[in-house]
Amino acid sequence: PVNDLSITGETMDLSKTGIALIVPAIRLQEYYLVGEDRVLNAELTLPNGIIRMQVVGQRYQQVGKHISVSRYLIGARILSMTEDNREAYETFLRFGNKQTNGAGVLKLGVDES
Repeated sequence: PVNDLSITGETMDLSKTGIALIVPAIRLQEYYLVGEDRVLNAELTLPNGIIRMQVVGQRYQQVGKHISVSRYLIGARILSMTEDNREAYETFLRFGNKQTNGAGVLKLGVDES
């Protein structure tokens, strides 16, 4: 499970090798979500269950028109997930409704080590 140091966001795009998500901040305390090859523990809530995976942020950009409500679009590469999670995730990719913008709620956490 994702540890106490976590952030919740929404998925924008899902593929076999990566995810795009929108989060309200680009860092958790002193930990940046993108850069330094930081591995993030992700929990993705889909209609067919919670999928856990490890991802690494590749790039980000600030989105939205108002600076007072900063949001960041992060593109992340999927590093690993269990075989069961992979099967459920790929089933969602094949048969899920990818037209829904919030395909899932995503929770990211960093290991504080």
